Amino acid sequence: MKVLPITFGIHNPFSANNLKSASTSISGNSISQNNIDTFTRNNNDISFNGKIPTFITGKNDLKRLAKNGHIGCIWCGGSMFIQNELDMFHHISKRLASSSELFSRVILHFKDYLPPERIKLVKQISHYSKAYPNHDLKYIFNKMTPPAEKRLIHKQFFILQNLKKLKPELPVELHKDFDILLNHSKYRILGIPYVSEYSAKEFYYQLSNLSKNLPSPRKESILNTAKILTHPIFKEIDPEIPDKWLKRVYKQTNISPNTKGNYVSPYAQNAKEKLKLVLLNKIISLAKEGNHQSIIDLCNLTKNKVIGIPVTSKFSNKAFNYKLNEILEDVKDEKLLKKFSRITKKFPTSLDNKDAFIVKYKNESTDTIISKMLEDSLVTLEHITPILRNTSDKEIKLRNKDLAKNSRIKRGSDNIGNWALAHRWCNALHGSENIKNENFPFSREAGIKYFRTLVEDVNKGLLSGESVINMAKNYFEQTGIKIKLKGMKYTHE
Repeated sequence: MKVLPITFGIHNPFSANNLKSASTSISGNSISQNNIDTFTRNNNDISFNGKIPTFITGKNDLKRLAKNGHIGCIWCGGSMFIQNELDMFHHISKRLASSSELFSRVILHFKDYLPPERIKLVKQISHYSKAYPNHDLKYIFNKMTPPAEKRLIHKQFFILQNLKKLKPELPVELHKDFDILLNHSKYRILGIPYVSEYSAKEFYYQLSNLSKNLPSPRKESILNTAKILTHPIFKEIDPEIPDKWLKRVYKQTNISPNTKGNYVSPYAQNAKEKLKLVLLNKIISLAKEGNHQSIIDLCNLTKNKVIGIPVTSKFSNKAFNYKLNEILEDVKDEKLLKKFSRITKKFPTSLDNKDAFIVKYKNESTDTIISKMLEDSLVTLEHITPILRNTSDKEIKLRNKDLAKNSRIKRGSDNIGNWALAHRWCNALHGSENIKNENFPFSREAGIKYFRTLVEDVNKGLLSGESVINMAKNYFEQTGIKIKLKGMKYTHE
């Protein structure tokens, strides 16, 4: 008999004093129903008894309000894990994964913490577990993959077909590039090798993601070298490269033109392609210093694209959007651009589509699959009015010219009056999107309940009334939803 302890207590499921309060036995092909029922009963009364600082002014202190489900997500109202709760729940889930049936039953008990598509995914795991009893999570995941791939391909092709219907509205000179993008996207979805289109912006985006955790000096050297590939000079019709500019590139990247394979004649017909390969080889050499194989693989794949060797590339929603935006760069018809935007937003992602999640992580370990299933339930600090870190003041002004006065974009502040708590997935869905009035995609009741809890916390002396008033003002400006802070005892910070 193998005994797996369930480390959740009666009142506080993550309390260290209750780690041994329940256990579930797995013996042969059977799972003890009594133990599951006991576990379920023991977690129906979760109270807010965590240690909260006497007065909240910092980001981490505010996040602790989510402990034990004390406050729900401002956007959807669901419970959120704080980091140590998530770590413990992940640890427990890994131990339960040897029985997919037990895993799904326990996870579903905490469905209030999960995004809707995660709940559908766990229910599907539960369904497959009945068809394939006594198997672990990875086995069930493998069984779910083939039908998930078929459904995902069908949906992706349907969206591509809807995009194709917009082709007649495009300028004629863009038709060829648009057709190439759609055809190549089909090859990517089906996993068919083809002479892929090379996109410096796509490469830079992928490289940026792979470089996130690199040491700063190496990361900076790699990205600075890659940034050169996005220079407008590579798009000019003239095949030659200005000699002065080429010398600056050599100096900036510390590439010696005297080293074999590095010399590029600025007057050669293939000078630009040759320089692309030299720069990619430089990035490979930098990646080899830290044994970053994923970056090396990406560079080799990109070199094949530059040379024109057929490659197999995975379909990526973001990469598709980058390429499409390049094609539509000079299109001035705002209505047409909005049509494209509405359709491309329907591409399924691992966050909003269970089939996309299964396909994306089908080859990953059980540990990674569980991590990805749970991580979006983590509490995050949300800026109610987005602070728009990556948007310049000039871009904000240009965007505001095309918007009505009541929809104007403004840069939010990074202080407690503009902070809120939200699931990682809801935070991502909000982003910097316009969510005012008819564009509001979340639950109105969730926001009302969220502020009702904050009022109670103000009256307990945890928060200042001034902070919550400012939060409510920002919430109204962003959503158009008025919040009544009834019963709140006003206290200055």
